[in-house]
Amino acid sequence: MSDLQQVALRMVVKQGVRPRLLGDTERALALALAWGALKAPGRWTERELNITLQALLGETLAFLDTDHVELRRWLVDGGWLQRDGYGREYLWMNASQLIEPLQATARWADTFDVSTWVTAERSAHQSQRETRRLAWQAQPPARP
Repeated sequence: MSDLQQVALRMVVKQGVRPRLLGDTERALALALAWGALKAPGRWTERELNITLQALLGETLAFLDTDHVELRRWLVDGGWLQRDGYGREYLWMNASQLIEPLQATARWADTFDVSTWVTAERSAHQSQRETRRLAWQAQPPARP
C-alpha cells in the first residue's frame, strides 16, 4: 500500500474532516479524492457542479465536514478545477495541467474509481469495528 493510500485510508474512514484544518499534504489528498470522484463529464455549469458536489458529500466525500460551496472554492483555488471569468462554467483539469506538486497525487487518484474504493474501505473498516465490538461483548465478565 502506497503512502498516499495509507493517508487517504485513515482520512476516509473518519467523519468531520475539515479541509481548512488539514496540513497541505492531507488537504491536497482530500481534494485529489474529490477531483477523482468528479472525473466525468469534465465540464459543468455552476448549478450542475453544485448538485454533483452535494451528492458526493453525501456519499463518497462524506468524511469531509464542509459544504458544496466551500468544497467548490477549495477545488478552484487549489487548481483542481478551472472556472471561467464569470463563474458560470467549471472545467475539470487533467493531471498534467495541474501544478507540479499536485500532479503525483492526481495521477494516484486517477488510477482507480474513487467512489468504489472509498465505499469498499469504509465498509471493511465498519466490518472490522463490528467484529471487535462483538468479540469484546463475548468476553466473560471480569471478576473482582
